[in-house]
Amino acid sequence: MKIKASQQAAFEHLLDISVQISKESNIDILMEKILMASVEISNADAGSIYLVNQSKELEFRTVYNDSMGLHLGGSSAEKITFPSVPLFVDDKPNRTAIVAHAANSGEVINIEDVYDALPYDFSAARTMDTKTGYRTKSMLTFPLKDHTDDIVGVIQLINAMEGNEIISFSKQVENQILSFASLGAIALTNKALIFNMEQLFESFAKTIAAAIDAKSPHTGGHCKRVPELTLMIADAVHDYDEGPLATFKLSDEERHQLNIAGWLHDCGKIATPDHVIEKSRKLQTIFDRIHYVSAKLEIASRDIDLAVQDEIIAALKLGKTVQVQQLERKREVAQKQLQLDKAFLLRVNIGGEFLTDEQAQMIHTIATRYQITLDSERQNVLTTNEIDNLSVKRGTLNNEERSIIQKHMDVTLNILEALPFPKHLANVAEYALGHHETMDGKGYPRGLVKAQMSVPARLMAIADVFEALSASDRPYKSAKPVSECLTIMSNMVKNNHLDPDLFTIFVRSKVYEKYIHKFADPKQIDDFNIEAILPTT
Repeated sequence: MKIKASQQAAFEHLLDISVQISKESNIDILMEKILMASVEISNADAGSIYLVNQSKELEFRTVYNDSMGLHLGGSSAEKITFPSVPLFVDDKPNRTAIVAHAANSGEVINIEDVYDALPYDFSAARTMDTKTGYRTKSMLTFPLKDHTDDIVGVIQLINAMEGNEIISFSKQVENQILSFASLGAIALTNKALIFNMEQLFESFAKTIAAAIDAKSPHTGGHCKRVPELTLMIADAVHDYDEGPLATFKLSDEERHQLNIAGWLHDCGKIATPDHVIEKSRKLQTIFDRIHYVSAKLEIASRDIDLAVQDEIIAALKLGKTVQVQQLERKREVAQKQLQLDKAFLLRVNIGGEFLTDEQAQMIHTIATRYQITLDSERQNVLTTNEIDNLSVKRGTLNNEERSIIQKHMDVTLNILEALPFPKHLANVAEYALGHHETMDGKGYPRGLVKAQMSVPARLMAIADVFEALSASDRPYKSAKPVSECLTIMSNMVKNNHLDPDLFTIFVRSKVYEKYIHKFADPKQIDDFNIEAILPTT
């Protein structure tokens, strides 16, 4: 059968519209395009498109009326204020509202003159017509059904036009609209499925952070704040138009990937032992063993008293009063020294300050200065393990525990590489795994150098470090002032650990101020010389 040129042109036009609709990613614009294409195909004067929402209501998404110059929702700047139409009233299908009836029944409703149509309620249309002088006459209402035959929305077209005359919607137009509407409904469903999958994955990422939060509220706070700070820095770099990164621009898709990466960057900590994550003191395991050390020092204190007491009794028997006084002073000096040693160990156990070589030697001296008997065995007051933990130079973790913490990145790597990321999330793993890499290739888990990492991967390291330094909820340290945080980071730049260009933008754009005001204590913001902190070129 030979197809007429006019039919061929109409078909090609319909196909072109369908292609445009299938490419649209914005759900509001997509619905507007579906409505406007329906208006064009039917030569309608007006129309509305509704979406079925979670509350089982038909929600206006675009309203259009050519004669009245009305365009609400969609790409217009005008907000729709009309109330949603309930699908059910008193738990029964709403049969008075024609759009609700079309959605509930799945029927196409073609009315020649709405003023003569019963039992539908067109009082609102009559009232509006009276106010505006418009005449609502012919109406075509049809549901949008997806591939599973579920109703996802409704389109209502008003006043089919032939020149200046209002005519009814023909059966031919009805069939054309229904064919096109099926494509539109499928496009809507596809976009909804993609959106729902995005929401599902983002919720999954946040759930992982919540699971880590359940293990440790300190790390959990970190997992929540790093994504926020990461995006703050990314936006600052995007807007910065000077220096080596002046041409860097972050697309919406890349920004979304970076957000997901922020939530997943420490997901491997779900496998890290709680007592290592929560280690707030050098001697802490399941409990803080400083109390055990204090108990042993009490035994040593008792032994000092007993030993001197025996000597005093012997001197008294011999009538050596001067020697008794000397022994009393000896006991007093020994006890004072023990209390000083105990106070020193308590302070060192906190791990808040760098341990000098002299202090490390003092720990060994104290260990051998006092001998106690436990289970009939004479031993030093400190065990080798206690000495090793107290001798940690910085922080509270010994080398073995630090290795355990670092292994969380291996677990993170395994988790992220096991996930079949779709194309639009392909960079999530690369971004998330960058926060412990260094510019000189000495970081982990992959030992990458700067040239092997993208800008988003490198900026995550800036966010991770600043959040950790400025945080007030860490069990092993108090919150540092901004000047100290930035000074430490400046040294990390000098040591080729952090990216100097990103750090410069972070400081010059004062991203830290915005972050501190939102997530920390504004009192941490102190005066400092920015130029002294910035890396030299």
